[in-house]
Amino acid sequence: MAQRRAQPQAAKLRKNASISVPATDDFDFLASQQSTGSDDQAFQLAVAQQLMASKEKKRQEKEKKFLVVARNKLTDEISTASEDLHKTVTGAEEVYAKFILDYAAAEDSIRALWTEIRTEGKKLSGIVKSQRAERLKMRKENETAMYTGMGRMNEARREMQEIVMGLSDG
Repeated sequence: MAQRRAQPQAAKLRKNASISVPATDDFDFLASQQSTGSDDQAFQLAVAQQLMASKEKKRQEKEKKFLVVARNKLTDEISTASEDLHKTVTGAEEVYAKFILDYAAAEDSIRALWTEIRTEGKKLSGIVKSQRAERLKMRKENETAMYTGMGRMNEARREMQEIVMGLSDG
């Protein structure tokens, strides 16, 4: 990736520079200069090598700087995303914990109401049983009183009949 970025920059340098330097390592600096002196050629060769080494060093430094910046930015993005995820998870856990507590409280309230309903049901059942027993007792008493009354009426009717018969005979 660093090589792809370096090639467009090298192309820009070739377009804008007054001395054209090809991007390849096999640059023939001696052939481009029409110099005849061997010291001149050696000096020019050394300068060209230093220039190439300097450019390569700058390119490597730019790549390192780019990688450091990219790593730092990526680390920042990852930590930000991690913090956001942590906040989201923590928020979800808090909402879930609140839901569980509210649900447990509602279940406790419902259980208390059912317990109260059962207690009241037992009370009502006891009242119904006692009233039923009382009604049965009263019914028996009423039947006994009714039979007694009917027996007395029957006896009174007989006595009346005897009196009426005794008066008609006499």
